[in-house]
Amino acid sequence: MSNKKIILVAGGDLRYGYTAGKLAEQFETYAMGFTRQVIPFETVKLAESRADGLPMCDVLVLPMPVSDDGVLVNAPFSRRNISVKSLLPLLKPNALVLGGKFGKSQEIFQESGFEMIDYLAREELATRNAVPTAEGAIQIMLEEMASTIYGSKIMILGFGRIGSRLALLLQAMGAKVTVVARNVVKRAEAELLGCESMAFSELENAVKNFDVICNTVPAQVITKPVLEKIQENALILDLASKPGGIDLESAQMLNRRVVWALSLPGKTAPITAGEIIAKTILHILDERGI
Repeated sequence: MSNKKIILVAGGDLRYGYTAGKLAEQFETYAMGFTRQVIPFETVKLAESRADGLPMCDVLVLPMPVSDDGVLVNAPFSRRNISVKSLLPLLKPNALVLGGKFGKSQEIFQESGFEMIDYLAREELATRNAVPTAEGAIQIMLEEMASTIYGSKIMILGFGRIGSRLALLLQAMGAKVTVVARNVVKRAEAELLGCESMAFSELENAVKNFDVICNTVPAQVITKPVLEKIQENALILDLASKPGGIDLESAQMLNRRVVWALSLPGKTAPITAGEIIAKTILHILDERGI
């Protein structure tokens, strides 16, 4: 009988198939809410219930976000709905529950006494995820723009993990990049990369000069007055998580072209994104001696 700890990966998009495959290298790993086409690794056992041979689990890995409504797990590949509460009987009393953005589902696990960890809050995951996010943003630009990135005037709002990586890649491709940041140190860092920089107070008067406006700030910074100044044929790309950084109602009314690119790593680089999640989870388990 194996002494390996048992991990259940329940729900998630394509990247979680690769997460499960990576975890199976060290743990007895089961997956719920997937088909064998999505998870081709024979080392990962597919099971939907105890009737399928699914044992009690030591670790539950949930997607990000865990649930949109606090009732059902996000499981786009599942042939049936997976309720959050249905997972509770599958867990050992001291099981560890890992997820990204628990939201309303947090109460369910808290009331049952399980320890929860939001792996999305880990700096290591956010830092690594910046690479596939930035590359995915460039892929969208290439698909949506009628001209080359080389020579295009591109504005980036925010200069954190994603903004700084995106600026570096766009500079290397010959774009004329301007970074908008509140922090004067961040603006100085952008200038050291060869970018122009400005404060948010200058945003409204400056946007009319750009072909692409790319937002990474998770707060509404592209308001109606800003949208009114943006060129009609410009691409507005929002990389921020919900609620996003754009007044979408005003954008639609003004007929502005907006792409809200949520969960880019899972769409454009699921292998890399899945391995990043797995690596973060392995570090968490190692820290707890699991």
